[in-house]
Amino acid sequence: MKLYQDRFYCIQLKEAENILEFTWEENHPEVTYESFIEACCNFIGYGFEFNTRQILIDTKNFTYMPPPEFHEWQKTVHHDRYRKIGVSKVAYVMNTEHVEFMKNSPVKEEGFHTDYFDDTSKAVNWLSD
Repeated sequence: MKLYQDRFYCIQLKEAENILEFTWEENHPEVTYESFIEACCNFIGYGFEFNTRQILIDTKNFTYMPPPEFHEWQKTVHHDRYRKIGVSKVAYVMNTEHVEFMKNSPVKEEGFHTDYFDDTSKAVNWLSD
């Protein structure tokens, strides 16, 4: 079920699995830091509304490079919201060349599991387990 769409991204609820899905649209060069943060906040707002525990974020079309301060905001603000609604798993779908790099990344979040995939169906299967 499509919940929201604009020129930058789409938010959907995979109702059967209760997975909240965020997908970046193609060609979004005018994304700013403010619009990026707004997209993150809008997305997790639907997590609260639909009480989802699994999140799928498709970054295959993502071209914006957030500034270094984003990672601190993500860790201290955004991921706290994930924990507040009880998110248990977050799956990122990305281009194949980025998956292995991310899987070997030393950053781990407390309170939920994160994994990286190059295929949406594999991500959904992992989230549904």
